[in-house]
Amino acid sequence: MKRKAIVVGVILLLGASVFITAANAQTITPVSGRLSRSVVWSENFDSYAAGTQLGGQGGWHPWGDDPSANANVTNAQSRSPANSVDIYGTSDMVHEWTDINYHNCTFSAWVYVPADFEGQNYLILLSVYAGDSSKWDLQIYFNSETLTLRDYDSNNETPYNPGEWGHIRVEIDFINDWQHVYYNDVLWLSKGWTNGTSGGGILEFGAIDLYANGASTVYWDDLSIWATQAPPTPKLTIGTIAGGFGVKTSINNTGAGTATNVKWTIALDGKLVFVGKSSTGTIASLAAGTGEAIKSGFIFGILKTNIVVSATCDEGKNTTKSATAFVLGPFILGVK
Repeated sequence: MKRKAIVVGVILLLGASVFITAANAQTITPVSGRLSRSVVWSENFDSYAAGTQLGGQGGWHPWGDDPSANANVTNAQSRSPANSVDIYGTSDMVHEWTDINYHNCTFSAWVYVPADFEGQNYLILLSVYAGDSSKWDLQIYFNSETLTLRDYDSNNETPYNPGEWGHIRVEIDFINDWQHVYYNDVLWLSKGWTNGTSGGGILEFGAIDLYANGASTVYWDDLSIWATQAPPTPKLTIGTIAGGFGVKTSINNTGAGTATNVKWTIALDGKLVFVGKSSTGTIASLAAGTGEAIKSGFIFGILKTNIVVSATCDEGKNTTKSATAFVLGPFILGVK
């Protein structure tokens, strides 16, 4: 089966320890509700014209940009008026995101499996989308032979309701590297995230893949992602390094959050710098969008030197900037 043969060896190595039974999974508290979250992406396909191809609209594209993997927007079925997407035959549609990796998130989708559905139709979640080097973290599929929604990598399954809309919810816990999968609010599958399918994934939700796998039509609608937003973080930068009587520059915060306990160093490595080779200082805090001038202590020396200015803060950010100059007594000349 396409893209999935690579997981067999991983599954054998991981064994049963990766999975727990649906019965045991019922005792696990889902990550939803722990922190306030917001919708970071949603898709109801209603802004696209029925009968058009989905690829190239709203950030969607076929796997590998293969035109034969496209899918059609349709009004034959919809949960919210008036459209859905028809995933059938060779359809293999991808949507990607960046920076969904903080604390936890929820992926939600509504799906209509017709009563006459035949085949296996997949929902795939990936932490990395990169062709054959992608990292598949969840692969679940509707199986017409068993009338169940199944996990590709284990024996876990749950009945689905043909001929009506059903709800899939996946809770991803980036702190504990875990995921919980619900169908119509019943928790039926819990497993690791980064080792979910292919192994070697990362703690990020990077893409979804709606994959027909040669099956007949399945309709998808009202997709969304709720995510815990990372707190605003600072970004430290160093201004222009200038000379004169000592070394002068500035420490700037060009990020979105406050930088606290900013420790800076101005260091000169010239062999003939006799006094003031290193100066240090601390800025209690730098609000976003602000900066503060800094200056070295007294320097005395002669000839060429390198100058390295560095800064760190309690939020784990750091920066470094270098220059060369000529030292003549207490003066710093020709900085570049």
